[in-house]
Amino acid sequence: MTLPILHDLKKMEKRIRMKRITEGALTQVYLILLVLFATSCIEEIDTTSFTYEKLLVVDANISDQAKAHEVRLFYTSPIDGDVDDTFNAATGATVWVEDNLGIRTYFTEQSSGNYLSSASFAGEAGKSYTLFITTREGKKYQSSVEKLVPAPEISEIYNRFAIKPIGQKANPTPGIQFFIDVEDAGQSTQFYRYEWTDAHQVIVPYLKKYEATPIYGIGDPIWVIAPFDIDVTECYRESRFDEVVLATSASSNGELREIPIRFSKASEFDVTTMYSIEVTQRAISAQAYSYYRKIELFNESNGSLFDKQHGAIVGNISSMDSPDEKVLGYFEVSGESSKRVFLEPSQLDEKVMDYVVRTCEEYYALEFEGDLNLFYKANGVPEDLLGDELVRRAFYEVYDYDSFTDTKFLAHRLCIDCRTRGSLGKPEWWP
Repeated sequence: MTLPILHDLKKMEKRIRMKRITEGALTQVYLILLVLFATSCIEEIDTTSFTYEKLLVVDANISDQAKAHEVRLFYTSPIDGDVDDTFNAATGATVWVEDNLGIRTYFTEQSSGNYLSSASFAGEAGKSYTLFITTREGKKYQSSVEKLVPAPEISEIYNRFAIKPIGQKANPTPGIQFFIDVEDAGQSTQFYRYEWTDAHQVIVPYLKKYEATPIYGIGDPIWVIAPFDIDVTECYRESRFDEVVLATSASSNGELREIPIRFSKASEFDVTTMYSIEVTQRAISAQAYSYYRKIELFNESNGSLFDKQHGAIVGNISSMDSPDEKVLGYFEVSGESSKRVFLEPSQLDEKVMDYVVRTCEEYYALEFEGDLNLFYKANGVPEDLLGDELVRRAFYEVYDYDSFTDTKFLAHRLCIDCRTRGSLGKPEWWP
């Protein structure tokens, strides 16, 4: 698994493109905005007033787990350039990791800018490692020496009801906050970084045997009802971390308590039968902790073009040819431990259930005989109820059909096709 800083680096990269703005450029932009507001015209800002510095970005991590470790190399792009890593990838590089005994492990480029070790490679506790990079152009880079220390085991994963501000307007949002405890932290290091992945099992209550498809022409559509032969009763919706989560036991007695890992909105549990979360704990150095902490503070600003800029966040990688060259990213060496739990809705904090939307209970199944156009037009519904009923029926779809009586069986689309909330195929680790 690669570092979680990719998401943050992309945000950081967009800001770095703007950091070299001079006072004169800011004045020009401000005047342009005044003209735009005064004339109500739409014009593009002249991006030639921004200077651009092409920087190498390194995303690399090795741990004590036997797996294919990855090093990702790409370059920053101009403010008006393509932010797709495929176009900005640093291809054709020679990449290897060397331990304190001089043993090298080479990484092979598998796709543009993505370099992988063998699947059996694992770092060893107590050893130190250095990352070396030689680009296609012959430029050489080297990380600082990083020592691998083991990570203690995660003692417990648990949850509590919480209300958190979400979105730009910081709207209070009810949900579940997941925490971890670690009982013997701080034995080998006092600094930790966390990753998580989770999955919702989605099982719908109604078996979809038929499907109604509209054919549009002049006037109302013609509905064609045909057998449906795909099993869409069970799906899984997976997600993973996209933020930096840190903890330190520097001021504790060697324990970590109530470390907040993941906040999940109550609305995400509306059709969940089972939920699973896996938390990975990485024991990192004080220098790595400081680096990630700076990224946290950088992304908390959420500023605009005219906010005070904080400068490039430089990691532990340097150019061997040009000592003054800035290199973004970090080579992390960490011990790793993981813990996974499986939870039924009843095992969540009961307070959150007051906010869970029970779609399949609110939108009960219906039977309807006749033209589906009449159903969706809500014919026969009193005028004062028509508006709400039209909105309600728009969510309904056919899931079964009795051709002898021309009876259509309908239910909310979330309750008959699990693909509306996930993907078919059970994860290999699911029991």
